[in-house]
Amino acid sequence: MDIQTVTDREFGENSYIVSGDGALYVIDPGIDYDAVNDAVKRTGLPVKYVFLTHGHYDHTFSVRNFKGTQVYAHSAEKPLLEDASKNLSAFTGKPFSIEGINYYDGQNHTIDDIEITHTPGHTAGCVVIRIKDSLFSGDTLFYDTVGRTDLPGGDPEALKRSLLLFDKFDKNLKVYPGHGAPFILGDAYKINFYLRRNRT
Repeated sequence: MDIQTVTDREFGENSYIVSGDGALYVIDPGIDYDAVNDAVKRTGLPVKYVFLTHGHYDHTFSVRNFKGTQVYAHSAEKPLLEDASKNLSAFTGKPFSIEGINYYDGQNHTIDDIEITHTPGHTAGCVVIRIKDSLFSGDTLFYDTVGRTDLPGGDPEALKRSLLLFDKFDKNLKVYPGHGAPFILGDAYKINFYLRRNRT
């Protein structure tokens, strides 16, 4: 499996272009569509699915450019995706809402062999996405901290509960966060205060 990371210079969010077994997925198409599209073109593959870990505009700005592609998000994220004030794009001068998304429900969902786990807290519909030995954590979990909960849809108590779900994941998974560098999940348990606090 090959993973290309596109990091926006201004906002620092990561978009991921994941290819393997003849399939191509885009996770969180962010603000710099040209860079994301260039990375897609380098694979020589058509995009099969676009996955959204959550609906904030810096992680969804370019999703509208993938017309004709199946886009997936958790149903709890629908109010945010369809409201420019909640997805925060209203404050950028380029407000937008996103429609035509395939919504799924529940704590766990599988699309092909891709495992999606609902991890509310940063937003109501946050998810983490496991593809083979890689875990895409969006803004739920970073190496040394977690996503903020003071934005629309945020819930600190829900995030505490969501962090407990990481105990069930293989600690050898490589985690690709919504911001910052990738890390090994087990290493985060050694340094991340929020993960350590949840275990005591």
